[in-house]
Amino acid sequence: MRHLLLFDVDGVLIHPLGYKYALRDTVNAFATQQGYTPVDLTLAEIADLEACGLTNEWDSAAVCAALLVVESAAGRQARPDFVAFAHQISAHNPNHMTPSLVALDLLIARTPIALHAELAVLLTDVFSLDTPTTRLQQGFTLGHEQFVTTYQQPAPHVGHSYLLHYDTPLLDEPSKAALQQWRNAERGVVIYTARPSLPPTGDTLGYAPEGDFAAELLGLGVPLIAAGRMEWLARQHGRHAADYIKPSPVQALAAMGAAASGDEVAALQAAVCFYEQGQLESPLASLDRAHITVFEDSVGGILATRGAVERLSEAGLDLTLQAVGVAPEASKQAALARVADHVVADVNAGLRLVIG
Repeated sequence: MRHLLLFDVDGVLIHPLGYKYALRDTVNAFATQQGYTPVDLTLAEIADLEACGLTNEWDSAAVCAALLVVESAAGRQARPDFVAFAHQISAHNPNHMTPSLVALDLLIARTPIALHAELAVLLTDVFSLDTPTTRLQQGFTLGHEQFVTTYQQPAPHVGHSYLLHYDTPLLDEPSKAALQQWRNAERGVVIYTARPSLPPTGDTLGYAPEGDFAAELLGLGVPLIAAGRMEWLARQHGRHAADYIKPSPVQALAAMGAAASGDEVAALQAAVCFYEQGQLESPLASLDRAHITVFEDSVGGILATRGAVERLSEAGLDLTLQAVGVAPEASKQAALARVADHVVADVNAGLRLVIG
């Protein structure tokens, strides 16, 4: 039986302090614009936001900024309860839709019409660089030099890349060595992340290499199926990137194909062919009798992989799935326990559980 390992990046393979500090400073900058003192989101609050499904910092930044707009317009200068609002979003989002869109519906229902346009600018498309918080976030995340290189536009501020400066690997050296020894023709590994990245081929303008930064830091030498790869695929098929990025099963399908074959482009094309047309092509067609293990710190990522496996099973492939939830925080562990087969505090414990 072929065994494939799918690893999420942030919170699993890498301690993403770069993203967390970029989120904190983005919200602080917006708070200052609204007349607040810096709100200084804590790491515990950010973990609670993630447990409620706000796992993408673009969502988190936009949602926090929108709440600041609403509270400021109402004349309330007390620090908003961001976590309480995240719980409201989660309660109104059983199907794991984009959290910022759920937040937009909730806030429009409780605010005067004069605020609706400003809220729409913040929350309608957090994947767009035209969204004010996303632009600020990317400035902190990439640093001003990489921002200019990526987007061919002036950076919103001057400074170093928070990812390159603050991120640290969570996979320790003994685990890394064990993983490299475990890999062979029947045992594949892939990095599977919603981080932006370069495309697998072609023009790189507008593609931020955040996933590539992570892959370089880890040094595993395995395929990377990240958001930039999915955006490239979406453009090939006239789709929006959000249609294919997890929690869509398309990215999970591509990750499984890449883990099995090492060929990112073939895996991407096979994933969309199966998703759009129901046709099994290599490398997905070769996955019969495969066992998939996904290491994730988010409920949505596990559900996306489970959905992909279920689709392939319905198409006649004999597949099994094991989901390992990874999180040190109690709030995230509780959320993961509802969908994972195992929940561990760190990826090294999870890897020992799976490969010994």
